[in-house]
Amino acid sequence: MRIFTLSLVLLTTLASCAPPLPIADYIADARSPNAKITTQPLRFDVITLRSFVAGDRQERPGARCQISTSDQRLSATFQTPAQLRVPLYKGTPAPINGYCHLPGTNLAARFTLDAINQSAPENEGVRLTLGSGGPRIGATISLRDRSKDRYGYPARLRITLAP
Repeated sequence: MRIFTLSLVLLTTLASCAPPLPIADYIADARSPNAKITTQPLRFDVITLRSFVAGDRQERPGARCQISTSDQRLSATFQTPAQLRVPLYKGTPAPINGYCHLPGTNLAARFTLDAINQSAPENEGVRLTLGSGGPRIGATISLRDRSKDRYGYPARLRITLAP
């Protein structure tokens, strides 16, 4: 019995150290075929999506997922693990809304993926300083052109499925 318990603990430990599952050879394009877009994307971000069950470290493949944006520029259907090629246009990208479920179970997840402003907002804001001479208020104003801000989606997303 002791050997069985020790073997079970060792097997569980090794399973939690398993490498990530391989992703299919293709990268799904998330551009919506129904969108009426006249401009070309500035660039594409690739997002790796993997699914896990809540409370478990082991990856669960085969979750069926759908993503879309409210402006209908993006939409895609895929199975995890997957990589999505997401177009980025000029301006602030819309949040990506997604839904995944694991077939044959009651496990599902809803998520929202927001784009991150990668342009550093340096030297902006208002500063309040308290000193022996009394409070001093100083303001720093940025002259950067916000229309040239660079946005991007996170490179990896871990989807946690729960009942």
